[in-house]
Amino acid sequence: MLIGTRIIFPDEVELWDVDLLQISVYHGMKDNIEVMKKCVCRCREKGIRYVVHPIQYSVLDNAIFTTLQEMAEWSDLALILHDEKKRDRQRITGEHGTNFRKLVSELQSVVPVSFENATDTRDVVWFWNNYAESITLDIGHVESAGMDSIDFVKSLGKEVIDKIQFVHLHRNNGWRNGLTDHWYITPDCKEMKALKELLGIKRDISIILEVNETHKIGENLEFLKTVKNECKSIS
Repeated sequence: MLIGTRIIFPDEVELWDVDLLQISVYHGMKDNIEVMKKCVCRCREKGIRYVVHPIQYSVLDNAIFTTLQEMAEWSDLALILHDEKKRDRQRITGEHGTNFRKLVSELQSVVPVSFENATDTRDVVWFWNNYAESITLDIGHVESAGMDSIDFVKSLGKEVIDKIQFVHLHRNNGWRNGLTDHWYITPDCKEMKALKELLGIKRDISIILEVNETHKIGENLEFLKTVKNECKSIS
């Protein structure tokens, strides 16, 4: 069990004592690729493992795919992508599915690709079963999709559980800046209970905080370290 948090800028690399970092790359942000590269260089310099996480980038968008290829080349442990739908919001099947698999394989030839539930959590198990070799379970997104995260974890079959490599952790807690999630976690929140449910089944996962309150990240990391130590004592 590894513990980490997301960053965007290189000056954040050394702010927290973590096992790994997630470099989040937001589509449309000024100089986002150059900023990502600076983060990567700082992580490599400090010997910190990391993943790269493009946001609002689509594998099926030809203009964007070349940028995804570049990000794959700069990635370390994984390139974490969102699940996708066709433009009509239907499942990726037929020729679209064949093309999607081909493009994902191109990325996988460079770095492991992990798929997160973000586009349609209610249908993501189908997507994972069809396209994911590695899964990033975003517990906060389960709650923000109007689903019970504890029941969701309990419902996952062995094939999906075995593929879970990363967990995105944040809390769904009401509207703020256009989102209801990405709040800091609390010991008794639903998302933490769902995480503990998952840890009761599988412990070889990497937990990545995605909380907007940067002043709470250190506190949340310490709490997760306590959970990690509890798992060790049980085993």
